[in-house]
Amino acid sequence: MALKRLSPQEEIDLIWMLEQAELERVSPKMAAFEQDAMIKIARGGRAAGAKSWSTAKTILKKAQTGYYPIIGLREIQKTLDESVKKLMEDMIVLMRYPHWKIREEYLENTKTGSYMIFRGLKDITASRNIKGLEGFKIFWADEASSISNDSWMMLLPTIFRTDGAELYITYNMENDLDPVTDRIWNAEHESIIRVECMPGKIDNPWFNDQLVKLMEADYIRDPDEAEHVWGGQPRKQGANAVMSRVLVKQAMIRKILASGGKSVGVDPADYGDDKTQIYVREGLKIIGHKELKHVINEKDPNSSIAGLEIANAVYDLIKGDPSIPIKIDTTGIGTSARDFLKLKGLKVIPLNFAQHATDEKKYANLITQIWYNFKDNFLNEVELPNDPELLTDLSDRLYTYTKDNRLIIEEKKYFKERHKRSPDKGDAVLLTFFEGATIKMSEERKQQMKSRRLRGR
Repeated sequence: MALKRLSPQEEIDLIWMLEQAELERVSPKMAAFEQDAMIKIARGGRAAGAKSWSTAKTILKKAQTGYYPIIGLREIQKTLDESVKKLMEDMIVLMRYPHWKIREEYLENTKTGSYMIFRGLKDITASRNIKGLEGFKIFWADEASSISNDSWMMLLPTIFRTDGAELYITYNMENDLDPVTDRIWNAEHESIIRVECMPGKIDNPWFNDQLVKLMEADYIRDPDEAEHVWGGQPRKQGANAVMSRVLVKQAMIRKILASGGKSVGVDPADYGDDKTQIYVREGLKIIGHKELKHVINEKDPNSSIAGLEIANAVYDLIKGDPSIPIKIDTTGIGTSARDFLKLKGLKVIPLNFAQHATDEKKYANLITQIWYNFKDNFLNEVELPNDPELLTDLSDRLYTYTKDNRLIIEEKKYFKERHKRSPDKGDAVLLTFFEGATIKMSEERKQQMKSRRLRGR
């Protein structure tokens, strides 16, 4: 059947629609904000995910088709220049939306009745004009890392007195426990969308060459500060972190040859939202990764179904090679996974992170020794995946000392309180480098590794 030829007007209309769709497009990760949820929160560094652009577009698309009273909020707003008003104006022009009137202090859509005002939370709190926030359907808290606990305590109950109200939040972390991270990002809320954005074209299609040059210059000048400005990490790393964020980041941008023996590290999931992480190392380079999400029954933590799934994934990653050592934490479903791996004829090295270290005088448990083994012997030589979650896992695991002056890293539950996920990627990667009782490398081995790294430059 012959296709119907479009008329000239239909062609014009089609081109216009395609152009309009492109103008309304948001970054891939930020498309999650178009889903229904009471709280939508995105964090990341400069130009990461086009957070503000995408949020502005998402809000305007709603306000263009229906009635939405909107309020843009910051902790302190002395003038409208400190608000997102100019950004919203620019997006209205960019998206070619009719019916919008740009007033001196607010924006108004004369067709749908939608409007947007801009306020400072500190002024609202000081004036005790909390009722002035009631009735709005959309709240946008921008630069939310500066919003105080007092403001959140005032704001949150007020917002959700209105049925169907939505709270949009965009920010770059200043500290690990900014009030917005502690009260919102880490909240056990039943209706929340979290989006973590990184700089670059993957998360931000509009990340241009000029931004790349600015970012690279900042990393050369001050890598740690650049990780905050661009990478979205807290401004300064905690003094009691096991590993330097700068050194971990260097390992992620290092390029070396995959040369040498292979090894697998497996950190099985625990309960809740934890995921099983599997990494494969060849020489000094991580060459493979698999993440598995299970439904773990707390009454049956040794679930054979999950254990078989892990064993199958490992088998596929290494193509069933029985010579490759597989180091696996046998807590919970790790026991079942260990058994299935053995049934498949693979070389399994079962470990328990809580067991005694081989150097009991220095380390309180095995997991602490595994971390310091990697830091002291491998960190400056390896190539790691450039993964923001892995960066956080490795650079924000903290340490302290026991009463008898032995090193001990924090339990996973404390890391999880800060980040709302377990540091399983970090543990799994480090397992690939664990060498048991002969944990300290010989000088000859170190020279061999250094030689391989130089050849890979």
